[in-house]
Amino acid sequence: MKSFKLNKVFRNLVLFSTFQGVGSGIFGIFMMWAIHATFQNPIYTGMAGFMFAAPRIASFIVGPLVDRWNKPMLLKATSLLQFSAIAAILFTSIFLYPNIWIFLAAIFINAIAELFEKPTFKALLPKIIEEDDLVKANVFIELVGIVAGVIVGAGILAMMIADVAFGWIYGVNAVFMLIALLCAFLLKSDEAENKSSTNIKTYLGELKEGFSFVLKGAMLPLLISAISVSFFANIASVNLPMFAEVHFGAAFGFILLSGLAVVGSLLGTLLFGAVGEKFKLGKILALLFVFAGMVRIAFVGAIGVHLILGILIFILYEGVTDTIGMFYYTATQKLPQKNLIGRVSTSFTSLRATSNATGSLAGGVLGVLLANVDMAFVIQGASYIAIGLFLLLSKRIRGLPKVSEFKSE
Repeated sequence: MKSFKLNKVFRNLVLFSTFQGVGSGIFGIFMMWAIHATFQNPIYTGMAGFMFAAPRIASFIVGPLVDRWNKPMLLKATSLLQFSAIAAILFTSIFLYPNIWIFLAAIFINAIAELFEKPTFKALLPKIIEEDDLVKANVFIELVGIVAGVIVGAGILAMMIADVAFGWIYGVNAVFMLIALLCAFLLKSDEAENKSSTNIKTYLGELKEGFSFVLKGAMLPLLISAISVSFFANIASVNLPMFAEVHFGAAFGFILLSGLAVVGSLLGTLLFGAVGEKFKLGKILALLFVFAGMVRIAFVGAIGVHLILGILIFILYEGVTDTIGMFYYTATQKLPQKNLIGRVSTSFTSLRATSNATGSLAGGVLGVLLANVDMAFVIQGASYIAIGLFLLLSKRIRGLPKVSEFKSE
């Protein structure tokens, strides 16, 4: 971990990531609850999920730009957009009564910012640390962010239990986004912008290069599984506020589950740090998916019978899925060449986002049609088991080495 202590750019990146991650987490979680609590309409929560996901369909467009442009400057711009989004909601909550269109517009602005922010961060990290430290760096950043998230989440939960006005939570969210913006100005890089030809032919060629990479080799089955996960996860996600209200009542249940998800993420990060470099990716990924599906179904069965058992199973599920996510995240950093990471990441995201958006709309419709909201989560669990079996049957996935032994394709 020597490089983490001595690399000032990395330390500043961790600081930025922590405040930006907590701010984004509050925004993503609380916006869904605020819309559900305000309008009591599953269609509106489905629309909100769609607005979070839809802009990412165009992620592939920004890939060549992320690879070319100065990345610290991009992070400054995205932080400003995210602060503006929550500031607009805070302003209207004080002086006006927000309607659904104000919420959706703010979500859309935030999603546009994340369209650039996530691949930029992913592409910047391998440029400032040694490749051998990449797994440890990802774990370190995740751990710091989760610890901060748990602390802040506990505060948000206390505010919700005290039934404070939503405006106070919008204010807390705005403060975190403002600090993230200030931290972004600490980021420096020796990287110069690529000022070579940017004509349309060159640009389209770079787009094609990113798409071509994700549609070949081991990336293809990884992509297929990720698309499937996104669809069924979003079906469940947009129904989580209703699920929490049925099983816990009011705001407490949704915020509790959201806070427990952060605890589960801590478990998943520790698990990834322990096994991430010890097992072949193909085998461990397939087994984790099957296990996650079984745990998800068990959670639905347990939550209505024994609350504490259900909560423990929920934390376990979140831990396993977070571990899966970190395997995917690291694979998309290590399989491509460094100058391709932005394009590969955004191409991957675009294809997944189509599934995210479709899943959100489908979840909104199912929330109206299903007699029991629990079925949305049973469907998700069954889909994860099927995805695990798919990966287990894929020769390309079974042949993948340990993450630490990955070589650029």
